Amino acid sequence: MAPSLIRTCRSLALSTWLLSFCFVHLLCLDFTVAEKEEWYTAFINITYLDPATKEVRTEKTECGRYGEQSPKREARGLVLAPALVQDRQACYPNVRFPPVPQSTAWVALVAAGNCTYREKIRNVAKHNASAVVIFNSANDTITMSHPDTDSIVAIMIPEPKGREIVVLLERHIVVTMHITVGTRNLQKYVSRTSVVFVSISFIILMIISLAWLVFYYIQ
Repeated sequence: MAPSLIRTCRSLALSTWLLSFCFVHLLCLDFTVAEKEEWYTAFINITYLDPATKEVRTEKTECGRYGEQSPKREARGLVLAPALVQDRQACYPNVRFPPVPQSTAWVALVAAGNCTYREKIRNVAKHNASAVVIFNSANDTITMSHPDTDSIVAIMIPEPKGREIVVLLERHIVVTMHITVGTRNLQKYVSRTSVVFVSISFIILMIISLAWLVFYYIQ
């Protein structure tokens, strides 16, 4: 084979390899980030009268997270936990809360666990609560999935914050809560299907380009 033709073939093989690498890189950019989750934080503002100092205390933190199907709007009212300790998770339709005047807005505070978020929210919604606040069993929050319950505000707060409010209620301290929409977040996930597709494409293109490279360099 003529030297000029060999050089041309070698250049072609190298170009093919570089093009393959660039193509796979573009595939990674276009296909690996295929799933996105939009979620919103929630500001939690609690107010109560400190029985020791007789001072009104207000605490505001961005520690909540709206549920996936929850309306992204504000809610406020007295904080009430289930009347019975065994009902704190609100897993039964007949869960009871302390009585309040009919025109009084109130927020239900329930614990996570033992049943789905959907069941908890549906059980509380029957009592005409303004919102449902579920405190997690860990010091973090997740975006709760609760289909068919999009008529009531539902948020999650970390366990320490929930326990803090429960302690106040157990001391018969009146607590009010104001929930407002916080920060919008967009979280990206890597699609497994896309990763497999890109990996297979990479392997095929690398085999083709290396075959070109080996074949023409041994001529």
